[in-house]
Amino acid sequence: MSVNKIKEVLLSNVVFLSDKDKIEFNAYFPKKVYTTERNISLVVLLTQVVMLLLFISNRNLNLSNLRTVGYISLYIFLLVVTIIAIFIYRYAFNNNHFKMFLWVRRFYCFMICLWLMGITFLDLMKGSDLSVYSYLLPTMAAVLLLSPIESIVIFSLTWVILISSVIMFVDTGSIFGILINSIFVTVLSIFISFRYYRSLAIEFLDGKIIHEQVLEIKSANNQLEEIAHRDQLTGLYNRHYLHQVVYPMFAEYSSKDLHSMCLLLDIDSFKQYNDEYGHLQGDECIKKITTKLIEFCEKYDAIAVRYGGEEFLVIKVSKEQFNAHDLTNEFINDIKNLKILREDTQLGYVTVSAGLWHDQLFKVSSLESAIQHADDALYRAKNNGRNCIVEAKRKN
Repeated sequence: MSVNKIKEVLLSNVVFLSDKDKIEFNAYFPKKVYTTERNISLVVLLTQVVMLLLFISNRNLNLSNLRTVGYISLYIFLLVVTIIAIFIYRYAFNNNHFKMFLWVRRFYCFMICLWLMGITFLDLMKGSDLSVYSYLLPTMAAVLLLSPIESIVIFSLTWVILISSVIMFVDTGSIFGILINSIFVTVLSIFISFRYYRSLAIEFLDGKIIHEQVLEIKSANNQLEEIAHRDQLTGLYNRHYLHQVVYPMFAEYSSKDLHSMCLLLDIDSFKQYNDEYGHLQGDECIKKITTKLIEFCEKYDAIAVRYGGEEFLVIKVSKEQFNAHDLTNEFINDIKNLKILREDTQLGYVTVSAGLWHDQLFKVSSLESAIQHADDALYRAKNNGRNCIVEAKRKN
């Protein structure tokens, strides 16, 4: 089996990450493990300092002994490597250099393994066993996150170097026992590393799934809310939206120095139109007027609401003063220019009446009051013969 095939099998059966997930996971896990691994590095640093102090303070220290020099050299080696790794590690993480972050971790893990191999080798030279190797390598696997391939390469290479060194340089009669025990510890460490990586990968995937589900739920809720806020025939906002969104917004702005208008529109004699042409044709008439109303609101940054069967409410709020009467007149003329034919009136086409309130927001107590003023003006417009604009009386 080729190396690529082995890698494919391991990744598919242990990690469960797609290519896209692996990219996202490589950006996710540094944030997850940074604090823990930084603290571990500090513990390693402190441990090396303590061991060096213990050696130096030993009155029986014999620097002519090669094993003693070897121990001291290994402690100094890991101390220096750890100091360098901590600074680069922090720099890479804080600056989001995740590729550098990954390589620093790999390098540091391998340096710890080399140190561990060196300590174990020196222990075996004086007749000790694999105790340091047996508890430190699995501990490394449990606390330092490595991908399956990284753990196989680093731990296996450490084992190969250790066994090769023992065979070549250590005179021991229990090489078979050392071989079996070291294989067991190495395989166990790889398995522990697999489990750790897999658990974090599953945690990542679970979090991603939950996040996607939350987004889907929010999207569905937004769609439902949009449906609840829209009139089915025209696509305009409905009175539910007016009460749930526009009223609070208006109340929030009421104390500010803003200009506003409330425009109530009513299709003239629409019941008579429905009786003459039928409800389907009446719906088409409403749709045509709605199209113009949407264009008008997009042009002047206003909100349109279907207020009743043939009534529409337009609300505009602006920092700049504007001529509300001219805007209303423009829309009235747009409806006239549609020339929606009807033979039951003298003009021969559909018209609308308008009740208009416009003033500074702080001059009205609430949106309900502004709408009421516009409604009163609309009532007067209908009594004045329809097809006209009547402005609400403004308070000075």
